Amino acid sequence: MNPEMLKVQFDLNYNTSEEAPQPVFVAKDKEMALAQKPIPQRTGYRFAGWYKDRECTEEWLFGAKTPEFMKPPVEWMSVTQDMTLYARWAAPVHIRTAEELDAVRKDLYGWYVLDNDIELSSFGAWQPVGRYEPDYEFADAEWWVHAFKGRLDGNGHAIKGMRIEGVHPFYQCGLFGAIANGEVHDLVIDKPVINVKGAVLYVGTVSGMMRQDRGRHCILEGICANDLQACVEIDREAQSYISVAGLIAGVWDGDIQNCKTNGKITIKAAGQAGGMLFAGGLAGESYSQTDDCCADVHIEVEYDRKEAEGEQTSYIGGLQGGSTYIKNSTAGGSITISGDNGKGQVVTGGLAGSERYGIVSGNTARTSIQADGPRKLQTGGIIGEYNFQYAVFGMMQGITETVLKANRAEGSFHAENVEKLTEANVCGSGEVPFFEYNGMKMTYVIEN
Repeated sequence: MNPEMLKVQFDLNYNTSEEAPQPVFVAKDKEMALAQKPIPQRTGYRFAGWYKDRECTEEWLFGAKTPEFMKPPVEWMSVTQDMTLYARWAAPVHIRTAEELDAVRKDLYGWYVLDNDIELSSFGAWQPVGRYEPDYEFADAEWWVHAFKGRLDGNGHAIKGMRIEGVHPFYQCGLFGAIANGEVHDLVIDKPVINVKGAVLYVGTVSGMMRQDRGRHCILEGICANDLQACVEIDREAQSYISVAGLIAGVWDGDIQNCKTNGKITIKAAGQAGGMLFAGGLAGESYSQTDDCCADVHIEVEYDRKEAEGEQTSYIGGLQGGSTYIKNSTAGGSITISGDNGKGQVVTGGLAGSERYGIVSGNTARTSIQADGPRKLQTGGIIGEYNFQYAVFGMMQGITETVLKANRAEGSFHAENVEKLTEANVCGSGEVPFFEYNGMKMTYVIEN
């Protein structure tokens, strides 16, 4: 027996002669797929979602809280009857004061425009706008209901004196805690100071995390993080997952374009427990398209793990800790590693620590890398390694080739007191012809 099909209509919700999006038909008690979500345009406004009522008080979420490959979903909105959804539109809101910037958190779907520089030095410790929740890990960005989903246009103005501090077991910090299908353009974040401690931390100047759904746009463009001073201390006892970067700590799809960072990041890693650490001058753990960016950040990682029982693995790069697609970008600054890291490995690259899948082309790495004391260290002039574990995620998306081409390694490397050292001019893993898993195959190409 064929399932009952229900009709969902869309109302643009303003006085217009434009034709509304075509209705969709959905099996009763099933969800509407993300691909079925219309994204209409209106001059002078930003589309801010579909709602069950004309007053836009109850949003309708498309897709599900788990992606297609992890079905059945754990949560979704079921279509139970024929219905009409109404568009919400956000007009530009102009920001001139610190108080008005702070008020952005009251509407995470809005469109905000800076009219002048914003001074935060006397505002107190900044609380990031929007947040990531633990059950978001495999959720579509549509379901990141507490993240910033709007747009911020800096117009070249600066947010000055932002200070973030505290001890947090689970924390995402930056101007924004988390961004989902949102945008930030043409902004300067001047002299930010970040001092945090915890076991699970995503630390950046613009945002802790960013997530983009297929067919949507999540963009960081024309942003400069100037004279960053960040100090991150990893909790001594708890299993840790730490990502620290000059711009954004964790990126799950999305674009980073024409952004620049400079300053200093200090990470203090001590204690008994294991975990993972990502650090990069621009991005930490990044599954993104990064184009025309530049990082000149000095990254210092201080280990005190001689007696540690847990295994901690670190991925550190001049531009990104973990990477996929990087094009026409430059990494400078330095990476300094000191102390005993105990069990586990430190992986460093002049451009990126760990390359998962994709294309890295036309980049220059001028990063100076120095190490004194880690037991196990792997380094490359461009990337520290090919990461086969995460290559599987690329193969599941149909990506079959990982390519390094037309990159330049102009940095320097010096190490002492290292028990096991692996070093290469381009890739610390060497040239691996292919990796095969469960019938899927990834080919690796180096054309430098």
